[in-house]
Amino acid sequence: MTTLTYAPRAIPISFAFAFGSKRSLHLIERNMLAYRRMWLILLSGVFEPVFYLLSIGVGLGKLIPNVTGPSGTPVTYVEFVAPALLATAAMQGAVFDSTFNIFFKIKYGKNYEAILATPLGVGDIALGEIGWALMRGSLYVVTFLAVAASFGATRSWWTLLALPSAVLIGFAFAGLGMATTTFMRSWHPMLKSMLFL
Repeated sequence: MTTLTYAPRAIPISFAFAFGSKRSLHLIERNMLAYRRMWLILLSGVFEPVFYLLSIGVGLGKLIPNVTGPSGTPVTYVEFVAPALLATAAMQGAVFDSTFNIFFKIKYGKNYEAILATPLGVGDIALGEIGWALMRGSLYVVTFLAVAASFGATRSWWTLLALPSAVLIGFAFAGLGMATTTFMRSWHPMLKSMLFL
């Protein structure tokens, strides 16, 4: 019997039992161990939505007057654009991990051929990779919310309810990205589609 070292500390075991086999946690653990050496990639993904908030929300927000909110109260441009940037952070974190990384693992790294030689099945691989993409997207979202709160883009504690919806956005795009990546045969269709994001 194998023991898990990092995965139970990162996500609850009930996640694995609710959505599939516990073996998918091993793939999440593998990704966590791999990203110990590639932490700069994770860090750069965290800062991208923050830079968007600074440039569009704060920089461009100085030139744009207040926007009228749903109840007729004035809303600053930073508060107006922050929810869209939050959803974008969740989407980009999940999409990039479930497209480019998975394509490399399928086509060049041949990681899944080695993983399928273990007791893990195709469903375990899919759950593990989507779980990892959700964790990465959630990291981006939590960081973005903290920075948005520091700039005054949040007015109440109800903003924390944006976290589950952002994770749901990440789940939708991670599943879509993984499904379309399995049909790709080269980088060209993927790069063409990324021009439109």
